[in-house]
Amino acid sequence: MPAPTTTQACGFCARPFDVGPTTYRLTAAPGHTYRWTVDDDEVVTASWRDGTWDLYDLDGSRPAMTLVPVEVDGTTRVALVDHRSRLVATFTPAAVEGPGLGVVRDGYDRILLIVRGDGPTGVHVIDTDGNVVALAGRAGHEERIGLDVLLLARAADHGTLNLVLGLSLLLELNRVGELRRAA
Repeated sequence: MPAPTTTQACGFCARPFDVGPTTYRLTAAPGHTYRWTVDDDEVVTASWRDGTWDLYDLDGSRPAMTLVPVEVDGTTRVALVDHRSRLVATFTPAAVEGPGLGVVRDGYDRILLIVRGDGPTGVHVIDTDGNVVALAGRAGHEERIGLDVLLLARAADHGTLNLVLGLSLLLELNRVGELRRAA
C-alpha cells in the first residue's frame, strides 16, 4: 500500500515515517533575487543588499543567514553569518582545478563540509564522516536556470539546511559571475 504524501504518519498504524530527502530548486528571479522552491512552492528567498546576500525563510522578517563575500589573498571567500551577525561558517574555494570545489569551516576553523564536483554540472556536499549530506545538479541547460538541490535526511536540521542552501547560492553566484566581494 503506498504511503499518502499528505501525512507524516502511517494511516494504518499511526507510526511516524522517517524523514526523507527534500529537493529544492534554486532559480534566479528578477531584481538581484534568487528563490528556492519545493514542489513549486517558494520556501526561501535571497536578495542582494549592500554587497551581501540575505537569505529569508518565509517565517521571518530578518535574514536567517547572510552571505558576505570578502577578498583574501586574491581569492573570494564567503562568510556565512546568522541573523545576529555571528559567524556560522566560511567557504573557501579550492585553490586548484579538479573535483574539489571548496571547504566549509566553522567559526573555530574546523572543517564542516567538503564540496566536490561531479562532472561538469554536479556537486556533492560531504560531511566530516564521509557522508553525502546534499547533492546538487544543474536544472536545465540555459545559463541562468539554476540548481536542483537534494538535501538528504541526515542534514534536515534547520542549521544545516540554511548552510546547504547558502552554499548552493554561493556556488550558483560564482558560476554566473555574480559573487563579488562586499563593498
